[in-house]
Amino acid sequence: MSDTKLQSLSEIFNNKIFRIPDFQRGYSWGEQQLDDFWEDVRNLNPNKIHYIGLLTVEPIDKNAIQNIEKWNDDLWLFKKGISAFYIIDGQQRLTTMIILIHEILRTFRADEGINFGRKDEWIDKFLYHSFNEQYRSFVFGYEKDNPSDEYFKTKILEQASSSADKYPETLYTANLMFAKMYFRGKLSELTKEEKEVIFDKVANRLKFNYYEIDDTLDVYVTFETMNNRGKDLSHLELLKNRLIYLSTLLNDDDDTKRRLRNDINETWKTIYEYLGKNKDNPLDDDYFLLNHWIMYYTYDRSQSDAYAEFLLKKKFTVKNLLRGEVKLSDIKQYIDSLSDCVKKWYYIYNIQDSNYSDKIKEWVQKLKRVGMGAFPPMIMAVFSKENNEEIIWNFLDACERFNFLVFAISHRQSNTQNSNLYRKAREYYIGNIDIETLTADIDFLTDGDDENYGWFDLDRFQNHINELFTKNEKDGFYSWNGLRYFLYEYELHLQDDADAKVTWDDFNRRHKEETIEHIYPQTATSDYWKKQFGSYKSKERKMLLNSLGNLLLLSRSKNSKLQNYDFEDKKCMKDKNGKEIGYFNGSYSEIEVSKCPEWTAKEIKERGIRMLEFMENRWNISFSDWEIDKVDLLGLNGIEY
Repeated sequence: MSDTKLQSLSEIFNNKIFRIPDFQRGYSWGEQQLDDFWEDVRNLNPNKIHYIGLLTVEPIDKNAIQNIEKWNDDLWLFKKGISAFYIIDGQQRLTTMIILIHEILRTFRADEGINFGRKDEWIDKFLYHSFNEQYRSFVFGYEKDNPSDEYFKTKILEQASSSADKYPETLYTANLMFAKMYFRGKLSELTKEEKEVIFDKVANRLKFNYYEIDDTLDVYVTFETMNNRGKDLSHLELLKNRLIYLSTLLNDDDDTKRRLRNDINETWKTIYEYLGKNKDNPLDDDYFLLNHWIMYYTYDRSQSDAYAEFLLKKKFTVKNLLRGEVKLSDIKQYIDSLSDCVKKWYYIYNIQDSNYSDKIKEWVQKLKRVGMGAFPPMIMAVFSKENNEEIIWNFLDACERFNFLVFAISHRQSNTQNSNLYRKAREYYIGNIDIETLTADIDFLTDGDDENYGWFDLDRFQNHINELFTKNEKDGFYSWNGLRYFLYEYELHLQDDADAKVTWDDFNRRHKEETIEHIYPQTATSDYWKKQFGSYKSKERKMLLNSLGNLLLLSRSKNSKLQNYDFEDKKCMKDKNGKEIGYFNGSYSEIEVSKCPEWTAKEIKERGIRMLEFMENRWNISFSDWEIDKVDLLGLNGIEY
């Protein structure tokens, strides 16, 4: 590296332009980082300097980019004596500062002076150079093939572009816009003079340690070394840099290597597009990479980041490339799989955006509700390879059934058969087994056969529920971790083809006490409830209270006081505005209960048996095959009706 220099932004941007290279990630700062930065700027003494960090850049040789199309618009700047640099480290802070500078400048008129300089002079220094009033070369930004490039120019710097809609919005572009609006909000509270002070601090008082990388250093290795600080870069981001680096070392012609590098960039564009497609629920970089690795290579549970260890230290290494153990075809096949699978990965978690039938969409939603478990890599593989929706549905049905019966019913540890399922995901993806075999294997793991037990065990369910009835809280079915999912499935069963009265999102985001009601209430002080249940012993009342048949899915939150009302009042209650909020006008589960003239121990038992019969039919199980008495499971044996 060259000698370090402590420089301000005004000094750094003196006759220079900067580009964020293709192996760099996009803008990742969020509210916390912006808050910290803003407080630093606001609290800085205007007469003192503040060290802001390291800025490492690589000089760009004009001759090296002379014939590269994406640099055509900027080559004229070299004739003006302006030098160009790639940003290797420090892009997050630099991007933030440029956004803030733009937001300050936009609040000043063209003829207004700012800190002893004209507005157009500052624009020329920090934002863009104009050519014949028609074309602009940007002082700071991304390389042209980066998905954030056009967005940064048009949405952040608010400059017209003929290709403004060329690239989709991603999580990174959303972060850029968040920073822009964050500063716009902060600046709206300041006077002109206060904004000038902020501008001076950003331009002149914040100092970087400025390094220019020497030609003898390898920029890709330098990038990895400088940014390998734990959470700064995701493994996905490091992998992109590594693959681009390896592409430069391949023993192939320049055109072939250039094509591969372009393919890598296009792959990562696609990855970031789909991971950030749902801005309200962006998908995690490394969780996608982990699941793809499980499906594409193998599963190793020896350490939490075994996938990163494999990809970055065992597979895609310089040593393996030079030995011929990693070829261009290996990299190409791998990135093609990433590009295809990230779309399927997005649809797993945003199935409503897919073109699958309503039936497939609903069963993916069921899996999300009950818990995906170890199935995401397998689902990604199936979505990538299968088109027959009936076959896909059979597979999804087997997955959902496994997760409900093995975990919610049999109360197995959450990692049960994970390694086996991961292995089968890869076997299917590489073509060693077909989808029918895969589905049959899942069913076998659930049920077993005549000679082998599966992981589903109704005896464990009975023992678990008994334990829930006898431990200190004695909450029975109310404490069962599968209750919420089961009650919602029962609601869908009663709903049949009618319009929904309660959605899973609404049901799931509310507190338990707001979504699941004890019909015979926990605080049963009225004469009605004393009449119906007063003859039972305290332990019996507790069993009835928390038996499955007494638990009800609510379509809306009800006032806690109203939950203790008499049964007839519960059925017909109205709110203070006269709106009917009782069972008669509630969920389909509430409507079913409202048809009972009274609510006694008999109704609790009969409804509980009906619900267990639904469980048998819905998940194809039989309590009698396990010699389990339904009344006993409900905790109601010995109770007189």
